[in-house]
Amino acid sequence: SKAKQADLTGKLDKTSARIDQATANRAKLEEDIKTLQAEVAEMDQGESDATKLRQEEHADYLKASKDFKDSAAAVAKAIDVLSEYYNSAAFVQVAARQPALGGAKGDVGSTIVSVLEVAESDFTSMLAEAEADESSASTAYDKLTQENAVTKATKTGAVKAKSSEVKQLEVALGNYKENKATKIGRASCRERV
Repeated sequence: SKAKQADLTGKLDKTSARIDQATANRAKLEEDIKTLQAEVAEMDQGESDATKLRQEEHADYLKASKDFKDSAAAVAKAIDVLSEYYNSAAFVQVAARQPALGGAKGDVGSTIVSVLEVAESDFTSMLAEAEADESSASTAYDKLTQENAVTKATKTGAVKAKSSEVKQLEVALGNYKENKATKIGRASCRERV
């Protein structure tokens, strides 16, 4: 019965095509999984590098911040001491009625105090700038880590889904191959008859 033989050959061809399709799909999924895993590993490495850099930046900020605060405090103390010295010296000189010498000394004193006030202002400005930079860097790092966490979760979920599909395809492949072997067995039995 050539009709039955042709029908069986058609079924075998269809099963072979399913096997080939499932094998190709499995290979594609496995390649996708490898790509996703590589992207996650690359992201992890990038985040590790960013964390190291952020820690270095923060350490630099802490050192600079302390230096700026200490410098501003030292200058402020110097201003207080010099102001007190020059003000008391000017009072003594005014009381002694020596305006010519006292005026020159007071002018030098006010010039020194003015220079120190500018220095104090500069240290305060540098501290404010360092704090703004630290805040900006911290915010950028936090944003990066949050974005990476979301992306990593998405890619990890995709890996799990594709791995599940691979397992389903392997089961289907086993069924297709078993089905094909059964059909081949039937065909060979019919040929003998």
